[in-house]
Amino acid sequence: MMHNAGLRELMAVMAVARRRSFRAAASDLDMSTTALSHTIARMEAGLGVRLFHRTTRSVALTEAGEAFVAQIAPALSEIQGAMEAVQARRESPSGTLRINASRVGGCEVIGPLVLEFLRRFPEMQVDLVTEERLVDIVAEGFDMGIRPAHLVPSDMIALPVGKV
Repeated sequence: MMHNAGLRELMAVMAVARRRSFRAAASDLDMSTTALSHTIARMEAGLGVRLFHRTTRSVALTEAGEAFVAQIAPALSEIQGAMEAVQARRESPSGTLRINASRVGGCEVIGPLVLEFLRRFPEMQVDLVTEERLVDIVAEGFDMGIRPAHLVPSDMIALPVGKV
């Protein structure tokens, strides 16, 4: 029977293995020693194997624990890296903002704002497409569209921009 361990449980195993102490690992994980001990016990019960030898004074990986940690360490490192990379995007926007606008909307409303936007967010790029045809902005991969209010379909979310 396969045990479905969550990220928190796997991180708990790694912390205990790294620190060789439930108390230190619990502090690193911002949880109580008791909660950490229960997490590890559930993990071991689910796997059907002991991962740690424990005494009142020491903690050491079992042979199975060493093999388990060696296998999960690279994956957890990659997951941590992915989480840090996506969180960095929250701090400073990056990527391409794709805008579809009518010629008037692009020139009068968006055009003057693009330069200031790029100054504030230097890791961003703006792809501004001006055309008169109505497009399905989602289907065509745009992040937003600028059109006169009377041309916006009723099922679209619309916000007023520029002079009303």
